[in-house]
Amino acid sequence: MSYRITTYKKAFEEVLGMEFDENLQTFVKLLEFEGHTEKSISYSVWKSQEKLLKFKHDSRFMGVLKNEILKYSWPKGDPRWDGYWKKKNEEEKTKKISEELRQKQIAENRKLGAEKAKETKYKKRYKGFVYFIQGEYGGAIKIGFSKKPEERLKQLQTGYPDTLQILLLIAGNEKDEKRFHDEFESYRLNGEWFKPDKFILDKINELKIKHNQI
Repeated sequence: MSYRITTYKKAFEEVLGMEFDENLQTFVKLLEFEGHTEKSISYSVWKSQEKLLKFKHDSRFMGVLKNEILKYSWPKGDPRWDGYWKKKNEEEKTKKISEELRQKQIAENRKLGAEKAKETKYKKRYKGFVYFIQGEYGGAIKIGFSKKPEERLKQLQTGYPDTLQILLLIAGNEKDEKRFHDEFESYRLNGEWFKPDKFILDKINELKIKHNQI
């Protein structure tokens, strides 16, 4: 029988195949007086049915029955309840923590997924960086585009008399580079090199603030 038994009639008659006679009725009333309930006694019979069936026709049956009931049916005030509730509370606490961690992991996974999607979208939109480079002591400003601006800086440094530094990096593409070239066309010296005019320097400072590169 796979379901739990919670009444005397089902426990003794259906599970054990015994008549719930006066003897058994008196027996359970004494247990109820001690603090046990019909539900807990019936459950104990169901739980111990295999052993009880073995002693069904044995003179020791009532003693075995009581011992088995006392294993699983605890009256109010039984010290075993303290351990039971302590364990129950610990299980609930563990379950709650596990659920919180699970929800946190789900939230983190969603966040990572959103960030990855954003990064993928970003990479599709921006192929690299528009860079603004100038020597430490001033001089012409180079405005170019590169997927790896740090490596490009090293290449430009070769043979350059001053130490070059990156003034500003803006995520973008070749179209963004051309837009800046067109904007500063009147200050162009040669190729991608531009005169360090106040207009360009002020524009760079504005862009630094906009892109949090102060």
